[in-house]
Amino acid sequence: MDRLEKAIEKARAERATVNPSLMNPSLSGAAALARGAAPAFNGRSTPVFAPPSPSGDEPDEAQMERNRVVAHHTRSPEADIYRQLRTQVLHIMNKEGWRSLAITSPNYGDGKTTVALNLGISIALDLKQTVMLVDLDLRKPAMHRYLGLNPTVGLTDYLVKGVPLTDCLTRPPFERLNTLPAGSALDNSSELLASPRMIALAHELKTRYPDRLIIYDMPPVLNQDDPIAFLPQVDAVLVVVRDGVTRSDDLKRCLANLAAANVIGTVLNVCQ
Repeated sequence: MDRLEKAIEKARAERATVNPSLMNPSLSGAAALARGAAPAFNGRSTPVFAPPSPSGDEPDEAQMERNRVVAHHTRSPEADIYRQLRTQVLHIMNKEGWRSLAITSPNYGDGKTTVALNLGISIALDLKQTVMLVDLDLRKPAMHRYLGLNPTVGLTDYLVKGVPLTDCLTRPPFERLNTLPAGSALDNSSELLASPRMIALAHELKTRYPDRLIIYDMPPVLNQDDPIAFLPQVDAVLVVVRDGVTRSDDLKRCLANLAAANVIGTVLNVCQ
Protein backbone atom coordinates (compact mmCIF):
# COMPACT_ATOMS: atom_id res chain seq x y z
CA MET A 1 0.00 0.00 0.00
CA ASP A 2 1.53 3.34 -1.05
CA ARG A 3 1.46 6.57 0.94
CA LEU A 4 -1.66 7.85 -0.84
CA GLU A 5 -3.69 4.75 0.00
CA LYS A 6 -2.40 4.78 3.59
CA ALA A 7 -3.52 8.41 3.97
CA ILE A 8 -7.02 7.56 2.78
CA GLU A 9 -7.28 4.54 5.06
CA LYS A 10 -6.05 6.57 8.03
CA ALA A 11 -8.64 9.30 7.38
CA ARG A 12 -11.42 6.72 7.15
CA ALA A 13 -10.35 5.13 10.42
CA GLU A 14 -10.04 8.39 12.32
CA ARG A 15 -12.70 10.62 10.78
CA ALA A 16 -15.07 10.23 13.75
CA THR A 17 -12.59 11.61 16.26
CA VAL A 18 -9.94 13.64 14.45
CA ASN A 19 -10.29 17.18 13.10
CA PRO A 20 -10.01 17.40 9.30
CA SER A 21 -6.65 18.46 7.91
CA LEU A 22 -5.55 20.00 4.67
CA MET A 23 -1.92 20.08 3.64
CA ASN A 24 0.12 20.65 0.55
CA PRO A 25 0.62 17.25 -1.09
CA SER A 26 3.96 18.41 -2.48
CA LEU A 27 5.21 18.58 1.10
CA SER A 28 3.76 15.31 2.32
CA GLY A 29 3.99 13.16 -0.76
CA ALA A 30 0.41 12.00 -0.14
CA ALA A 31 -3.03 13.44 -0.60
CA ALA A 32 -4.36 15.52 2.24
CA LEU A 33 -7.72 14.60 3.65
CA ALA A 34 -10.63 16.44 5.21
CA ARG A 35 -14.20 15.50 5.96
CA GLY A 36 -16.42 16.76 3.20
CA ALA A 37 -20.14 16.82 2.50
CA ALA A 38 -22.33 16.83 5.56
CA PRO A 39 -25.73 15.26 6.25
CA ALA A 40 -28.88 17.26 5.72
CA PHE A 41 -29.62 20.05 8.15
CA ASN A 42 -31.43 18.73 11.21
CA GLY A 43 -33.39 21.90 11.95
CA ARG A 44 -31.56 22.90 15.12
CA SER A 45 -29.49 25.71 13.64
CA THR A 46 -30.40 29.10 12.28
CA PRO A 47 -29.63 30.02 8.64
CA VAL A 48 -27.64 33.21 8.20
CA PHE A 49 -28.99 35.21 5.26
CA ALA A 50 -28.34 38.70 3.99
CA PRO A 51 -31.32 40.83 2.95
CA PRO A 52 -32.76 39.63 -0.37
CA SER A 53 -31.07 41.06 -3.44
CA PRO A 54 -32.97 43.31 -5.86
CA SER A 55 -32.99 40.52 -8.45
CA GLY A 56 -35.08 38.35 -6.14
CA ASP A 57 -32.72 35.37 -6.57
CA GLU A 58 -33.31 33.52 -3.33
CA PRO A 59 -32.07 29.97 -2.69
CA ASP A 60 -34.55 27.27 -1.82
CA GLU A 61 -33.61 26.23 1.71
CA ALA A 62 -35.22 22.80 1.38
CA GLN A 63 -33.36 22.17 -1.87
CA MET A 64 -30.11 23.24 -0.27
CA GLU A 65 -30.64 20.83 2.62
CA ARG A 66 -31.33 17.96 0.23
CA ASN A 67 -28.02 18.73 -1.48
CA ARG A 68 -26.14 19.11 1.84
CA VAL A 69 -25.46 22.82 1.37
CA VAL A 70 -25.08 23.60 5.08
CA ALA A 71 -22.23 26.08 5.50
CA HIS A 72 -24.57 28.99 6.30
CA HIS A 73 -25.96 27.33 9.42
CA THR A 74 -24.88 28.41 12.88
CA ARG A 75 -24.24 26.08 15.82
CA SER A 76 -23.89 23.24 13.33
CA PRO A 77 -21.09 20.64 13.45
CA GLU A 78 -21.39 20.19 9.69
CA ALA A 79 -20.93 23.92 9.07
CA ASP A 80 -17.99 23.88 11.49
CA ILE A 81 -16.27 21.35 9.25
CA TYR A 82 -16.46 23.78 6.34
CA ARG A 83 -15.25 26.63 8.54
CA GLN A 84 -12.17 24.57 9.32
CA LEU A 85 -11.68 23.82 5.64
CA ARG A 86 -12.18 27.53 4.88
CA THR A 87 -9.46 28.52 7.36
CA GLN A 88 -6.98 26.06 5.91
CA VAL A 89 -7.72 26.98 2.30
CA LEU A 90 -7.52 30.72 2.98
CA HIS A 91 -4.23 30.27 4.83
CA ILE A 92 -2.68 28.66 1.77
CA MET A 93 -4.29 31.02 -0.75
CA ASN A 94 -3.37 34.19 1.15
CA LYS A 95 0.15 33.00 1.83
CA GLU A 96 0.75 32.44 -1.89
CA GLY A 97 -1.20 35.48 -3.05
CA TRP A 98 -3.61 33.29 -5.02
CA ARG A 99 -7.12 34.54 -5.88
CA SER A 100 -8.73 31.73 -7.91
CA LEU A 101 -9.45 28.15 -6.88
CA ALA A 102 -10.77 25.32 -9.05
CA ILE A 103 -12.62 22.48 -7.33
CA THR A 104 -12.75 19.23 -9.26
CA SER A 105 -12.84 15.47 -8.74
CA PRO A 106 -11.85 12.30 -10.56
CA ASN A 107 -15.45 11.40 -11.55
CA TYR A 108 -19.02 12.60 -11.34
CA GLY A 109 -20.73 11.81 -8.06
CA ASP A 110 -17.71 12.53 -5.87
CA GLY A 111 -19.27 15.68 -4.35
CA LYS A 112 -17.32 18.50 -5.99
CA THR A 113 -20.33 20.82 -6.38
CA THR A 114 -21.41 20.31 -2.78
CA VAL A 115 -17.92 21.14 -1.53
CA ALA A 116 -17.59 24.13 -3.89
CA LEU A 117 -20.87 25.65 -2.69
CA ASN A 118 -20.25 25.02 1.00
CA LEU A 119 -16.71 26.33 0.85
CA GLY A 120 -17.78 29.40 -1.14
CA ILE A 121 -20.59 30.25 1.28
CA SER A 122 -18.34 29.70 4.28
CA ILE A 123 -15.65 31.99 2.86
CA ALA A 124 -18.27 34.63 2.02
CA LEU A 125 -19.31 34.66 5.68
CA ASP A 126 -15.77 35.77 6.54
CA LEU A 127 -16.03 39.54 6.91
CA LYS A 128 -12.72 40.04 5.10
CA GLN A 129 -13.65 38.17 1.93
CA THR A 130 -16.02 38.29 -1.00
CA VAL A 131 -16.61 35.31 -3.25
CA MET A 132 -17.59 34.68 -6.84
CA LEU A 133 -18.81 31.11 -7.44
CA VAL A 134 -18.60 30.13 -11.11
CA ASP A 135 -20.18 26.98 -12.55
CA LEU A 136 -17.64 25.86 -15.11
CA ASP A 137 -19.21 22.45 -15.71
CA LEU A 138 -20.64 23.64 -19.01
CA ARG A 139 -21.82 20.23 -20.23
CA LYS A 140 -23.61 19.24 -17.01
CA PRO A 141 -24.24 22.42 -15.01
CA ALA A 142 -25.62 21.75 -11.54
CA MET A 143 -24.72 24.58 -9.18
CA HIS A 144 -27.99 26.50 -9.70
CA ARG A 145 -30.03 23.34 -9.01
CA TYR A 146 -28.21 22.76 -5.72
CA LEU A 147 -29.30 26.24 -4.62
CA GLY A 148 -32.82 25.93 -6.00
CA LEU A 149 -32.27 28.82 -8.42
CA ASN A 150 -33.64 29.11 -11.97
CA PRO A 151 -31.42 31.50 -13.91
CA THR A 152 -32.41 32.27 -17.49
CA VAL A 153 -28.88 33.07 -18.72
CA GLY A 154 -25.35 32.31 -17.62
CA LEU A 155 -21.71 31.99 -18.63
CA THR A 156 -22.30 30.26 -21.97
CA ASP A 157 -24.74 33.01 -22.96
CA TYR A 158 -22.07 35.59 -22.18
CA LEU A 159 -19.41 33.71 -24.14
CA VAL A 160 -21.46 32.68 -27.17
CA LYS A 161 -24.32 35.16 -27.45
CA GLY A 162 -22.69 38.27 -26.02
CA VAL A 163 -25.19 38.65 -23.19
CA PRO A 164 -23.81 41.27 -20.75
CA LEU A 165 -22.06 39.69 -17.79
CA THR A 166 -24.13 41.69 -15.32
CA ASP A 167 -27.26 40.01 -16.71
CA CYS A 168 -25.74 36.58 -16.15
CA LEU A 169 -24.83 37.03 -12.49
CA THR A 170 -27.10 35.96 -9.66
CA ARG A 171 -26.76 37.22 -6.12
CA PRO A 172 -28.20 34.85 -3.57
CA PRO A 173 -28.99 36.58 -0.27
CA PHE A 174 -25.75 35.55 1.38
CA GLU A 175 -23.51 38.45 2.26
CA ARG A 176 -20.48 38.98 0.01
CA LEU A 177 -21.42 36.16 -2.40
CA ASN A 178 -22.17 36.28 -6.13
CA THR A 179 -22.71 33.34 -8.46
CA LEU A 180 -22.20 32.95 -12.18
CA PRO A 181 -24.27 29.97 -13.38
CA ALA A 182 -23.15 28.00 -16.41
CA GLY A 183 -26.13 28.87 -18.57
CA SER A 184 -27.20 26.68 -21.49
CA ALA A 185 -25.34 23.35 -21.64
CA LEU A 186 -22.78 23.03 -24.46
CA ASP A 187 -20.87 20.15 -26.03
CA ASN A 188 -17.84 22.13 -27.24
CA SER A 189 -17.05 23.34 -23.76
CA SER A 190 -13.27 22.78 -23.73
CA GLU A 191 -12.83 24.95 -26.83
CA LEU A 192 -14.96 27.64 -25.22
CA LEU A 193 -13.00 27.57 -21.97
CA ALA A 194 -9.76 28.06 -23.89
CA SER A 195 -11.16 30.93 -25.97
CA PRO A 196 -9.72 34.47 -25.72
CA ARG A 197 -13.06 35.75 -24.36
CA MET A 198 -13.01 33.25 -21.49
CA ILE A 199 -9.35 33.89 -20.74
CA ALA A 200 -10.04 37.63 -20.58
CA LEU A 201 -13.02 37.04 -18.29
CA ALA A 202 -11.00 34.84 -15.93
CA HIS A 203 -8.38 37.56 -15.65
CA GLU A 204 -11.02 40.23 -15.06
CA LEU A 205 -12.77 38.22 -12.35
CA LYS A 206 -9.53 37.55 -10.52
CA THR A 207 -8.02 41.00 -10.62
CA ARG A 208 -10.90 43.46 -10.31
CA TYR A 209 -11.35 43.28 -6.53
CA PRO A 210 -8.44 42.51 -4.17
CA ASP A 211 -10.68 40.90 -1.53
CA ARG A 212 -12.53 38.60 -3.93
CA LEU A 213 -11.83 34.88 -4.23
CA ILE A 214 -13.02 33.13 -7.39
CA ILE A 215 -14.15 29.52 -6.93
CA TYR A 216 -14.73 27.46 -10.07
CA ASP A 217 -16.88 24.33 -9.92
CA MET A 218 -15.01 22.34 -12.57
CA PRO A 219 -15.97 19.13 -14.39
CA PRO A 220 -14.34 15.86 -13.27
CA VAL A 221 -10.81 15.40 -14.56
CA LEU A 222 -11.32 11.83 -15.81
CA ASN A 223 -14.60 12.57 -17.63
CA GLN A 224 -13.74 15.69 -19.61
CA ASP A 225 -10.71 17.61 -20.86
CA ASP A 226 -12.21 20.92 -19.70
CA PRO A 227 -10.21 21.12 -16.44
CA ILE A 228 -6.93 20.64 -18.30
CA ALA A 229 -7.92 23.27 -20.88
CA PHE A 230 -8.70 25.81 -18.17
CA LEU A 231 -5.84 25.03 -15.75
CA PRO A 232 -3.61 27.92 -16.90
CA GLN A 233 -6.31 30.37 -15.75
CA VAL A 234 -6.52 29.20 -12.12
CA ASP A 235 -4.10 29.65 -9.26
CA ALA A 236 -4.86 26.51 -7.27
CA VAL A 237 -6.87 23.29 -7.36
CA LEU A 238 -8.73 21.36 -4.68
CA VAL A 239 -9.64 17.74 -5.47
CA VAL A 240 -12.73 16.05 -4.00
CA VAL A 241 -12.90 12.27 -3.57
CA ARG A 242 -15.80 10.25 -2.21
CA ASP A 243 -15.27 7.83 0.63
CA GLY A 244 -15.94 4.25 -0.41
CA VAL A 245 -16.60 5.22 -4.04
CA THR A 246 -13.51 6.88 -5.54
CA ARG A 247 -10.91 4.27 -6.42
CA SER A 248 -7.31 4.96 -5.51
CA ASP A 249 -6.25 4.33 -9.11
CA ASP A 250 -8.68 7.02 -10.30
CA LEU A 251 -7.32 9.48 -7.76
CA LYS A 252 -3.76 8.74 -8.88
CA ARG A 253 -4.72 9.29 -12.53
CA CYS A 254 -6.53 12.50 -11.60
CA LEU A 255 -3.53 13.89 -9.70
CA ALA A 256 -1.21 12.86 -12.55
CA ASN A 257 -3.36 14.85 -14.98
CA LEU A 258 -3.14 17.82 -12.62
CA ALA A 259 0.64 17.58 -12.27
CA ALA A 260 1.10 21.05 -13.77
CA ALA A 261 -1.36 22.65 -11.34
CA ASN A 262 -0.99 23.87 -7.77
CA VAL A 263 -3.02 21.12 -6.08
CA ILE A 264 -3.34 22.34 -2.50
CA GLY A 265 -5.07 19.25 -1.14
CA THR A 266 -7.77 16.62 -1.40
CA VAL A 267 -11.12 16.67 0.39
CA LEU A 268 -12.45 13.29 1.48
CA ASN A 269 -16.22 13.53 1.02
CA VAL A 270 -17.82 11.41 3.72
CA CYS A 271 -21.46 11.02 2.69
CA GLN A 272 -23.76 9.92 5.49
